[in-house]
Amino acid sequence: MVIGGTSSIDRRWQENGRRAVEAHNSPKLEAEYWFDRTYNRLPEDVSKLPRDTIVLILTFFADSSEDKRFIPRDVAVAVAKASAAPVYGFFDTYLGTGVVGGFFETYQSIGTTTADLVLEILSGADVKKLAARDNLRPAFRVDARAMERWGFEQKNLPSGSAVLFHRPSLLEQHRYLISATAAVVVVQSLIVAGLLFQRRRRRQAEQSLKESEDRMTFAAASASIGLWHIDRETNQLWATEHCRAIFGLPADADLTRETFLAATHPEDRSIAAAALRGTLTSSRSAVADIRIIYPPDEVRWVRIRAGSDIDGQSEPDQVSGMFADITDQKKSEADLELQRQEVAHLMRVTTLGELSGAIAHEVNQPLTAILSNAQAALYLLAPESPNFTEIHGALEDIVHEDSRASEVIQRLRGLLKKGESKFESVDLNQIVDSTITLLRHELIERRATVETDLTDSLPAVLGDPVQLQQVLLNLIMNAMDAMASTPDALRRIHICTRATGAGTIEIYLKDNGPGIKATDRKRVFVPFYTTKDHGLGLGLSICSTIIEKHGGRIDLRNDDSGGAVAEISLPAKSMPVAAQ
Repeated sequence: MVIGGTSSIDRRWQENGRRAVEAHNSPKLEAEYWFDRTYNRLPEDVSKLPRDTIVLILTFFADSSEDKRFIPRDVAVAVAKASAAPVYGFFDTYLGTGVVGGFFETYQSIGTTTADLVLEILSGADVKKLAARDNLRPAFRVDARAMERWGFEQKNLPSGSAVLFHRPSLLEQHRYLISATAAVVVVQSLIVAGLLFQRRRRRQAEQSLKESEDRMTFAAASASIGLWHIDRETNQLWATEHCRAIFGLPADADLTRETFLAATHPEDRSIAAAALRGTLTSSRSAVADIRIIYPPDEVRWVRIRAGSDIDGQSEPDQVSGMFADITDQKKSEADLELQRQEVAHLMRVTTLGELSGAIAHEVNQPLTAILSNAQAALYLLAPESPNFTEIHGALEDIVHEDSRASEVIQRLRGLLKKGESKFESVDLNQIVDSTITLLRHELIERRATVETDLTDSLPAVLGDPVQLQQVLLNLIMNAMDAMASTPDALRRIHICTRATGAGTIEIYLKDNGPGIKATDRKRVFVPFYTTKDHGLGLGLSICSTIIEKHGGRIDLRNDDSGGAVAEISLPAKSMPVAAQ
């Protein structure tokens, strides 16, 4: 709704207003023009407008009656007061009359532009050469009171809009004072709340600490653990009552470091003393398993764990730790190791049982040769003038074949022998050769060939030769089983040894079988898991246990050219070995 007067000035503005509105015309916008209404009708007519109307008031110096002249600002006051829809204007003089606002060229900006022109003329500029000034810096200006009347929010205004007649709130008038007062109140409240909370926490912590100490002492005694604390300056050892029970000390005995060491087995006293010295120079806990002489003459195992806090500048004065009775654990470990040895021996016997035919053939060959040479010697002794040269050769053959049979028997006795592991210097090349010799007839029976690439002057390793031979024996047997469906000409097993720069010895054993399935690779070392119809699932598990006991590692993988590869890595003799 565009409102304007009927004077000549009004009509010029009407033409501009109509062109501007029609330039923004759209199907959603219905424009009406009230240019012939009398001033007396305007308030009543605008009071009946719908709420979604936009009222634009131009100049209004005269109405259609032309019997009276008006001031446009006064007309804007009457229209804005009576209108049922928001009113907008085009002059900044309309602000403050109830008009919401508009995009104005203010008289102030006009005056500033005019003053700039005057200053240029006064400074001597040629008037004819001065450019026209049409940029009067218009801007959006609104009346905050009118916006509040119509429920408009300032956040929806165009950027850079000027808001006039804004009534600041109490917070805006005294923002810093109110903010400072609120901050002081909040800080004081926080301090008071913190003090009350800290007081409550301290009481709870004291109660919880007492309960925790009681629970810890009870739990430690229930788990057969004794807690202790050493004062380095006084050498006094405080300990819970269960520590006394672990060491078999009377309740009235003074516990010092010397008392503790005196109850330790003589062979383990240096270990116990070293553990305590380690806590005085290291930030990490010292752990050691020691034996104690439990009254009257019983030997028991105790695990000592000692630790202290170090600031990096001075030695600590306090050392704390625990004693744990691990006698039952040590017995269980010994029983478990015995069972492992029994299973390993059983696997060796089982493997030799599978090789019984080959072993019989290996022994039968030298025995047959011995019989033939003995019969030949008897025949040569029959004539009156026997040929002692030939007889001597026959007897040498008998000795050679006897030694050959003896070697076979000795190798079998070594594999069948039961007992504790004995670590000694072992030549892995010799282990490979002896294992291949033991399996020679089995390899012939299965039409398999072994190719070796053994590094000369290979460093020795520290280990049990019988157990290491058992590992190779099991891997070669598995390789022959894997190549059961491989053509005879391709049944080859390649074994090589080499020394690495990291101080380890590696053995590679490759076959030409179908390889290892992806689903089986992660489980081949799991006890009782087997891919063979007649397998027990213990061979590779025992191999892994033996190699780990020797401080090494074993891995099975598929080769890029086909088949599977068993890789064994063992520390050289000069390196620390866990099996020691």
